[in-house]
Amino acid sequence: MSGETTLGVVADSHGHLCDDTLRAMQGVELILHAGDVGGPAVLERLSAIAPVLVAVGNGDPDLANQLPWEQRVEIDEHRILLCHWYDNFGQIHPKVARELEAFRPHVLVYGHTHEAVNEPHDGRLHFNPGYSGPPGLGRPRSVGRLHLSPEGIRGELLELPTR
Repeated sequence: MSGETTLGVVADSHGHLCDDTLRAMQGVELILHAGDVGGPAVLERLSAIAPVLVAVGNGDPDLANQLPWEQRVEIDEHRILLCHWYDNFGQIHPKVARELEAFRPHVLVYGHTHEAVNEPHDGRLHFNPGYSGPPGLGRPRSVGRLHLSPEGIRGELLELPTR
């Protein structure tokens, strides 16, 4: 990789893709959706911007038989594990824990908690872009970007309007 590769990261859209989310994804080379997509229409709209990789979530019964629960993503020397449910409010999903041990990713991308996270943990970056679902529910909304370069990986959280 000669320069920087930028990935867009979305989670917990719950069937809603607002214009602010689509604007935040402009210019990325790949979009990772960390589950609770809310239906194929969301993926179609995102794929108009860039290719999309998805890990389904507990709120995706219509996609669960078509898409994986976890995805191993490798971009040059960078390994990313994409899933939805890693941390269920303090309870670590055992299947994801096994994937972390086997794949040894540099970044764990997950959703489910609706809380944005961008911090190192156990030698890897833990990255949850937060809740990108419908505004007006009084909760913080955000998406993210991962910047991959030969020097490493940097996460960025982008706040979205709550109304």
